Amino acid sequence: MGYYEQVKGQDLITKIQGLLSSGSCKLRDDGKFMFKSRLSWDTPWHHVRMHPMIKCTLWHQIMFDIVSRNLPAEQRFVPSSCQHCYKVVVRPRTLKQLFALLEMQKKMDLPSKCGIEKRESVHGLYGGYFYNLGLEAGRDCYKKVRVAVNDTPGLGPDVTVLLKRACTEYEHELGPSDKWEITDLQLQIEGLIETLMATNDTMQRQPEHVQRYVHLKWIEWAYSMGDPTYKEFTDGPLYPDYVTYHHLVE
Repeated sequence: MGYYEQVKGQDLITKIQGLLSSGSCKLRDDGKFMFKSRLSWDTPWHHVRMHPMIKCTLWHQIMFDIVSRNLPAEQRFVPSSCQHCYKVVVRPRTLKQLFALLEMQKKMDLPSKCGIEKRESVHGLYGGYFYNLGLEAGRDCYKKVRVAVNDTPGLGPDVTVLLKRACTEYEHELGPSDKWEITDLQLQIEGLIETLMATNDTMQRQPEHVQRYVHLKWIEWAYSMGDPTYKEFTDGPLYPDYVTYHHLVE
């Protein structure tokens, strides 16, 4: 193998050049690249508890969003670590059920989040997620969550609970999760990123004032989506009704 091919195989700078140019990533004195992940205030999610071993910033935002998406189509990949992530999904149908799910998640104290579904690729207005590493952990969590949803006032057996693998975007872009593979080239790229990239994606906690802002947006979303249960969290309509004249038509 020629020297050019060798250094090209070990090149991370080209793969993350957009991050470097934007200032989101900088070269540290120890030679590692530091990606400044930040807790977002503009989010639809109330994060109840973070999973200590799941590194969404490194795996999803860098490996998939930045590196994989810029590879030739035949080389794109679902990060190998993400392939071990199994999510228990709960689908509340109303704002009232969403708040009931939030209280249930707090009591269970498992790595989880819930919120409004603003993604066009997701069918439903609200969602709750429990995070697990490994299929067996996912199955065990599913059993616990199914029982909890059944027994929680305001939820019940008719609320959908399911177990899925990794993030929805992966299946939409790279096909069904039971067909995913892990290639040697992928492992080489991931090893390069793991070795040279550092993030502050540790056990950050979502501030309470951000959570209150998230709840504010939930209620406004429910109103705009025609969910009448928003009224249970307000002193009346968010906006005054407009004047109508159709009753004057003969």
